[in-house]
Amino acid sequence: MSTDLAQTRPDTYDMVVVHNAFRRHFRALPALAAGVAPGDVERARVLADFLAELGTGLHSHHTGEDELMWPLLLERAPMAAALILRLEEQHERIAELSTRAQRDAAEFAAAAEPAARDRFAATAAALAAALDEHLAEEETHILSVVEQVMTVPEWRSLGERGRAHMPKDRQLVFLGFLLHAASAPDRRKVLAELPRTARLAWRLLGRRTFDREYRQVYGTEPNW
Repeated sequence: MSTDLAQTRPDTYDMVVVHNAFRRHFRALPALAAGVAPGDVERARVLADFLAELGTGLHSHHTGEDELMWPLLLERAPMAAALILRLEEQHERIAELSTRAQRDAAEFAAAAEPAARDRFAATAAALAAALDEHLAEEETHILSVVEQVMTVPEWRSLGERGRAHMPKDRQLVFLGFLLHAASAPDRRKVLAELPRTARLAWRLLGRRTFDREYRQVYGTEPNW
């Protein structure tokens, strides 16, 4: 990509960073759920809470696309209309599975019964599979269209919307989940683009807070 083009068209790597975080953690949930011992309500509640936070983040992400990305692409890239409509339908399917997973998680968290655990794990697996299909198609076919027809300010507004809808007391933790799932080059790029105060907050507080929450969810140390 030329320097001029890089300055006038969006760099969509940040969308892939967000996608990879969602991929990693939604994929992990079925096995994490399956490993909960019968009656371990405390552990079941940790996973139910984790799903709730992931689901809230995913809903915000998809709503941002529905409001700020799809309309522009339909207007400016009509040749991709059929694909965009299919991806919008995938959003609806993922939302349905997410709602079902939240319901199954609540039942699981109530008593950590094996039958409820297995239902939750199965629904979480179906949700992860549907999300994988959607994200792969979006990255393969849509991000190149975005780079052709959206402006840099329009693309940035999508990220700004996502940050605005995230509770301030969770922003550093979510940054940790993004960074942990990113490649080393993307991790450096994300950090370099943060304001200095945000980088400092991550070093002094965010990394430690994220590590603690990661251990709580996964039962292991994060591998940086």
